[in-house]
Amino acid sequence: MLGEKLFEEKAELGSSFIEVTDEGVMMKQSFQGEIMGMGKFPSGMNMTSGWVKVKPTGKAWGKWNGMIMTKDGDMVVWWGHGNSMRSGPKVSGLMTITYMTMSEKLKWMNQLLVVAEVHGEMNNVMVTGHEWKL
Repeated sequence: MLGEKLFEEKAELGSSFIEVTDEGVMMKQSFQGEIMGMGKFPSGMNMTSGWVKVKPTGKAWGKWNGMIMTKDGDMVVWWGHGNSMRSGPKVSGLMTITYMTMSEKLKWMNQLLVVAEVHGEMNNVMVTGHEWKL
């Protein structure tokens, strides 16, 4: 079940490598963004890299990982995967994200599952994350 809203992020494309295959396009990308945490979710800078496979129909799926450096100096790493639709430069999709940290004050994030909506264009996106509850 969808829980409370945890964060919003505005991310911009850093670099991209594109490979054309028989099945479509494979894009390896990196993004950087600022996370605005809500409630107990930390604010900070997010560095992300991953890949996405885009079919000729515009349907896509990918895997991403990243590192958040919080404003308080803590580090949180994350893994995510998701599906999206693309039409021209527009992208819209959903991701599930899990986290890992050694920070005592953020250790609750080690048990966190987030569902994130991604909207925008290929070179910049807005991400909104909500907690997924049992």
